[in-house]
Amino acid sequence: MNTKAFALLLAIVVLGGGAYYFLGTGVNDDLEEEADTNRSVTSGMRAEENAVVVPEQRPGNTVVGSMVYLAALGYLVIHEDKNGEPGAILGTSALLQAGENTNIPVTLSRASRDGETLHAMLHTDADANSSFDASIDIPVQSRLGGPIHGWFEITSSAGENVPVSI
Repeated sequence: MNTKAFALLLAIVVLGGGAYYFLGTGVNDDLEEEADTNRSVTSGMRAEENAVVVPEQRPGNTVVGSMVYLAALGYLVIHEDKNGEPGAILGTSALLQAGENTNIPVTLSRASRDGETLHAMLHTDADANSSFDASIDIPVQSRLGGPIHGWFEITSSAGENVPVSI
């Protein structure tokens, strides 16, 4: 085969492969699109020894924290939203160990509502008695200042067992 014919054939294969990749419509495209709309992924970056990840949740009496990192013993505390900031406490986890904690259940004092925003905050076990007391077990502070917390949404369309990557 001469060089020009080989180059032409190679160009056709490359262009055809590229067109198939970018424009191709396979039998499973609709199924893949449907699967993508039903799947959630939560990711984050751990910049210090304490971190909290709570993805969007379905309405109910329980919130599940996907991942918590603590430098010392502490709690995952769920707060109501008060003008974009953490408000009244709705629930507290059991005492969490230092290090990585996953799938942390928190029972709420009331059912969460569809469309509501809640806040997940880390609190210390300041008095080391393994029992949460909001007046003593204060929020864990970031090295950058302020408490370590994040907000999450309550939505009936939230996925279950959302994969987390930090």
